[in-house]
Order: sequence, then C-alpha cells, then structure tokens
Amino acid sequence: MGGAGMKIEDGLWKQTLNWEGEPVLTVSLQFPRLSEETAGQRRIARYYRQAAEQWKARWTGPLFLRAQAAARLAREQSRPFRPWEAALTYRLTVQSETLLSLYLDAYEFSGGAHGVTVRQGDTWELPRGLPRSLASFFPPRFRWRRAVLEQVRAQIEARLANGEAWFFEDWRQRLPAAFDPEHFYCTQAGPAVFFPLYRIAPYAEGIPVFPLSLPEEAACR
Repeated sequence: MGGAGMKIEDGLWKQTLNWEGEPVLTVSLQFPRLSEETAGQRRIARYYRQAAEQWKARWTGPLFLRAQAAARLAREQSRPFRPWEAALTYRLTVQSETLLSLYLDAYEFSGGAHGVTVRQGDTWELPRGLPRSLASFFPPRFRWRRAVLEQVRAQIEARLANGEAWFFEDWRQRLPAAFDPEHFYCTQAGPAVFFPLYRIAPYAEGIPVFPLSLPEEAACR
C-alpha cells in the first residue's frame, strides 16, 4: 500500500492534574496515529506512540511534581498561581507514495513571561518506514551543508533588509554551530530547515524556518 493512501488520524489525550483540589497542570497530546497495514507503517506508528508516551510520562511525572512545588510556594507566599501547561501537537507537511514528513511541537509553560516550544522534524521513506536524512536528498559528493547555509544566510539578510524579522546581531557567527541537519522536514516545494528558539533569534521570532530552493535532485519526493 502506498503512502498516499495511508490513513492518518489524530491520537488525543488530555488531562488536568490537581494538587489539593487546585488545578496546577493541564496536559494535552495530539500525535499522528497511522494505519498499520504494512511493516513500515507499523514501524512509524510505534515510533509516535512511544514519543507520545515519553512526553506524557515527563509531564505527568517530573513536571507535575515541579508544578505542585510551585503552587505550594505560591500559596505560602499568598500569591496567585497560574496553572502550568504542556501540549504536544503535530503538522503533516508531505504525504506521498514514497514520503511522509511532519513535525512535532512540544510546548511547556512553567511560569514566567512565556512558554517554550521544542520542535522535532521527521521525514520517512515509504513504504519501508525508514527515516530519511537531509543529506539523502542530495546527489553524492554534493556539498549540501554549504549550500544550505548559503541559502539560510541569504534569506536572513533579505528578511532583515525588508524589516520582516529580527535576528541576533551576531547571527552570522552563531549560524554554523546552530545548524543541525536533523532539524528539517519536507514540504511540497522541497526541504525546509528550522532553528530552535534563541539559537539565532530572540524569542519573539519563534522558531525560524527557511525553505530551501535547491537542485532538482533535492526535491522531497
């Protein structure tokens, strides 16, 4: 069965966790639940079930204990306490006969001015259900890392010139070390790379994403 016909539904789990009758943490998980007609589909489905369980265990375990402690301290100091939040969401970006690509966003708010989001990009070869690397979309001996960084630099400079975005003053120095080839996903137009919060830009810019315009061989298909 080809990937284009593979059924993908939302796996959902929500819970509000209380301490002494007071809500201190809300947890919400939305993750891809795949049909499992083939070995490849079963492999991918198992991966996302395990990922969801790992986040659930983190949030209902250590994070919940931290939220209880924060609520207890707020009560002792007669301060209001805003319940903490944790959420997992995903976005499907490509589903074809030979490729499945998506990204997961894990968000946590644990007090302070704002929460933090961690993104994970995944791209799978179908029908085998094996992960694809960014390098695998390029021809052998192609200097893809240099090409990617050149594309990103050009896009940052254009965004700055147009006043569309704000990056750290030393973003050029930060960029090579901040780039992680695992931080990518595919779109219908081709690969897109992203950078975690605070690596090359302030929080207000979110997670910077850079679509790549690369040789035909690099197309996500």
